[in-house]
Amino acid sequence: MGSREKMTGYVDKRASLEAARAETDMCRSRIGQLLDSESFVELDSLVTARGLTFGAERPKVPGDGVVTGYGTLEGRLVYVAAQDPTVYGGSIGQMHAEKISKAIQMAVDAQVPFIGLYETGGVRIEEGILGLEGLGSLLATINDASGQIPLIAAVFGPNAGGAAFAAANSDFVLMTEKAGVFMNGPMVVSATEGKTLDIKEIGGAAVHAEKTGLAMLTAADDNALIQKIRQLMNYIPDSSVGFLEVPDPEDDPNRTDVNLDELASAIDEGYDMLDILQAVVDQDSFFELSSGFASGLITGFARLGGHTVGLLANRSVRMDKYMTQKAIRFAAVCERLNIPLITWVDSEGYIISLEAEQQGLVQDAAGLMRALSQMTVPRISVIVGKAIGTAYLTLSAKSSGSDLVYAWPTASVAVVNPDTAAHIIYRKEMAASKNPINERAEFVARYDEEIANPYVAASLGHVDEVILPSATRPRLISALDLLMTVY
Repeated sequence: MGSREKMTGYVDKRASLEAARAETDMCRSRIGQLLDSESFVELDSLVTARGLTFGAERPKVPGDGVVTGYGTLEGRLVYVAAQDPTVYGGSIGQMHAEKISKAIQMAVDAQVPFIGLYETGGVRIEEGILGLEGLGSLLATINDASGQIPLIAAVFGPNAGGAAFAAANSDFVLMTEKAGVFMNGPMVVSATEGKTLDIKEIGGAAVHAEKTGLAMLTAADDNALIQKIRQLMNYIPDSSVGFLEVPDPEDDPNRTDVNLDELASAIDEGYDMLDILQAVVDQDSFFELSSGFASGLITGFARLGGHTVGLLANRSVRMDKYMTQKAIRFAAVCERLNIPLITWVDSEGYIISLEAEQQGLVQDAAGLMRALSQMTVPRISVIVGKAIGTAYLTLSAKSSGSDLVYAWPTASVAVVNPDTAAHIIYRKEMAASKNPINERAEFVARYDEEIANPYVAASLGHVDEVILPSATRPRLISALDLLMTVY
């Protein structure tokens, strides 16, 4: 065959492939919506399955059921892999897995994010050990890439068995309402449970957003999920080194907010921590993650002076095991992606109950303290209200890794809350008093003033400064500038 015939053959072959893809290729549509127009460059489009087969051999499909390549997302380079559920249910074979692994490795080499668009029934059965080893190699690649580049997993449909690990081991998991992430499918679980169950009940978006915490973000459909990815990418650095280009701040770094002083004055009457966060960070920049899981703890990203920061804030007065697990996961993401963490503290410690103790509250709480203590990114703590006992130690203390600690005048730092302390320390005096109610109130006020007062902690160097709430924003931005230079 001469050169002219080869060129003609190439054109015909590509035309035939494109025609076939246009009829069935759902994943290309998702990639097209995600990336900037005409920016996607495909890799390994002609790869086909190879190796063992069991039973009737299925026809080989160019690309082997997954589209991989690179492109830009709002001008930023990213690598993408999208599984095609129309090709044997998106099942993972050896070459399918190798294509995704190659895309991840190239993303690591380029120091840019990798986005996986997942929808798979699991390992391709007819490939046997080759399929399993392919998946194993892919999971090893994901583990090796973790901490080097951001790994985003968007789940559009079923994600079953060992294949679910690819999503679960990513930094961020997003799911549509029709998606499912599970170890065992409906037939297996239904037989074990003795009742009919579907994917949503076993591992749907609601399950992982509200019960397990695996899904940080959910959306009603494919289009909405893709928009969530694009939103999330605004806060994610290119690699663990940081952003290739740090955006200029759009909000005055020196802006103060007197409303925070008024909020602090009435803090005893109740407030929403979210109002504080939104008042301090760059305007309209707060992006909450895992809002449906352990809602007593707020986690999310925001910008301060243009820099992305992680925020971890108490909403409930006491922590439980789920809040603790949520905090550990979020802190780990910040550490892997080199994002500074700011904790906002108003807590009396951990939940008091027999059930909580028997469920391993001590281990969970100790695990959170270990996770925060081992972080190497800049850490700042703002004590808004109470920082009592283990809550102070875990979330605020310099001994657990906080670089700078600020307190509002409304802060209270102590081993136990003042009321409990007064009851323990002055119980004999109160028992002997002719007016124990008034006496108790006096002892509580005395302990609060002499021991729990934030100025006491500041005088001992454990709090760096007691600040006006209205000045929290410029103080934090100044602290970030300092710490990010040091680190």
